[in-house]
This record gives sequence, C-alpha cells and structure tokens, in this order.
Amino acid sequence: MIAVKYPDYDVVVVGAGPAGANAARAASKHGITVLLIDARTSPGCPVQCAEYVPYAIKNYVPLVKGAVIQKIDTMLTFINDQLVNTLAGPGYMLNRVVFDGSLVESAVQAGAEFWPAAKAIARTDKGLIVRDTWKENREIKCKVIIGADGPKSTIGQWINSVNEKFMVGLQYNLPLCNYQTSTDIYFKPEYEGGYGWVFPKGGNANIGVGVNLIHKDKLQLLMKAFIKRLAAQGKLKDIKPIVKTGGLIPVGGPLGVTQRENILIAGDAAGHTHPVTGGGIMNAVVSGEIAGETAAQAVINNDLNMLSHYPQQWQSFLGRFLNKAVQQRRDMDDNWTYNAPQFEKLIKRTWISFN
Repeated sequence: MIAVKYPDYDVVVVGAGPAGANAARAASKHGITVLLIDARTSPGCPVQCAEYVPYAIKNYVPLVKGAVIQKIDTMLTFINDQLVNTLAGPGYMLNRVVFDGSLVESAVQAGAEFWPAAKAIARTDKGLIVRDTWKENREIKCKVIIGADGPKSTIGQWINSVNEKFMVGLQYNLPLCNYQTSTDIYFKPEYEGGYGWVFPKGGNANIGVGVNLIHKDKLQLLMKAFIKRLAAQGKLKDIKPIVKTGGLIPVGGPLGVTQRENILIAGDAAGHTHPVTGGGIMNAVVSGEIAGETAAQAVINNDLNMLSHYPQQWQSFLGRFLNKAVQQRRDMDDNWTYNAPQFEKLIKRTWISFN
C-alpha cells in the first residue's frame, strides 16, 4: 500500500455523525489540531434513524434553524393495536441532514479540519491511512484516534471491540392524514425483538418496523402489513413511500472495551445505543463530547495514559441507564412469546413507558 504523507494532527476523529462531530468540536475548542473525516459526502445522509431526540438535547448542542421539524409532546404505546400507555415525552423531530451538518460546522468553527468522502482503511504505528475523496491513500500521523464510525466500526475492529447483537430497521417516509404531536410505538408478537413506529415530521411521518437481525427476512412483509393497517385506520394519505431507508441498530449494550492504547470509540461504534429502543442520538452526543474532552486533555498534558479515564467517564453518565436496558433486552429476547397475555406482561416490564 502506497500512501502520500500528510500533515500531523493531534487527534483524528473517524465518523462525522453526532458522536464524531461533537468529539471533534470538544477537542478542537482546546486549541489542538483535529481532523474529522467521514466516508459520506454529506453528514446525516442517508438518514438511518427515526430522528427523535429528547428535549434535553438542547443542553448539549445548539439546534440551528431548520434542524427541528416539530416538537413532540407524548409517546403512545400500543400492544396488539390497543393503546395501553400515554407517556409525557417532550422532544423534537429532527432533520438529520441539517442537524448533523450543523454539528460538523460547529466542529469546523472550533478549529477542526473536515474531510468528507474520506475513509479510514488501515492503522499504522504512528496513525492511520485515509483514502480521500480522490481515492488517494494518505498517511496521517496523530496522537489519538476516536472511532465514531457507526455500528460496524472499522476503528472498533482495530482494537477487537465490535458490536455483535443488532436489530435491523426498515423505514419509509409517508404522508399523514392528520398532524400529530406524539410518537407512536406498536408492539406485536411478529415484530420479534422489536416494534413498529410512527414518528411525525410535520405533514409526513417516519414509519418503520425493526426486528432482531435473525428475523430480517420477514421485514419487508411486516412493513407492508403495518402500512396497510395504518392506512385502513385512516392515518395515511398515501402508502407510496417518499423516501425509503434502513440499517443496523446495535442492541447488545455498551462494549466492554471502549479504549485501548491511543484509540477511543464512541456512539454507535461503542454500543451506546439503547438496547431496547435502539435510540442513540443523545447518547452519541454525550459520549462524543466525553471522548473529545478526554483526548484533548491527554494531548495537552502529553500523557496518553489519561485516555484510560474515558470508560469510567462515559459510564458515569450513561452506564447505569444502559446497563439496566441490557437486562431488559435480555428479558425481552429470552421470553418473547405469541401468547397475548404473556406478551403484554413482557412489554410492560421491558419497555421504557412502563418503568
């Protein structure tokens, strides 16, 4: 492999989603040199999540104009098409392209350099090899690498710490008949290990179904039946998707190793998504901030041993919450049933609305 030598950086962040962009911003504000790269040409595109975030997100990152599509007031939970719970759930539905783009812009304004369409392809003794937008391999020296490159993280593979348990989701954007301010969750036994959802975005909604990865072959049929049922209930103007998307969602809980040598991993790459809901934007923002701050302090103090503080720091914010969800995910998977009364009891003891 021939690589062109390039300038040195203190920190290289791989992945410009919420975790990576916030890590780059947090590190850059300390005046160190940071390179942020992403394999995509446009951060946040294609959208691979339902785009809901809790209200508290605004305490961690700015919400620029256009980033919020609408406010959410409540979460409705249905079991076998019966409404069983209404929970106050103040939050926002995002435009992820605008939101993610604004986080990258915040990182750049703080001093980070951003390379779109650039992929980390190999680790070296002094840094990494990046294939840039012109398909050239560039040898980059750095002190710290932060991996925020998604569920199947390349950087995680470099430290032998990768997600192994997944849900897979399929999502369509469809027009609604009526404006709504609730996120609607649908549990049915056939959605094995997962659920259906209707998350409104103004006049449209992100509508999807997620199941454990081993049941992925059923997903298309489940989605078709779900949309047909919603249309019959008078919720949809049209069943022809405006946009289709989908992807893997880590549900195994936080990885046991999130720091090794000069590498940190954060967000989906570190298994920071909620093991039951699959939600991960807020956790990614938080863990990315912690990773960026930890990396900066290690560089400033010229002591990479300080990177070992990272696991304890993110656990102090997210550990108890995520570890409880791991137990609920295990209960859900071990006891999934088609028996209606038992199924309802299972959901009521594992889903977030009932805890």
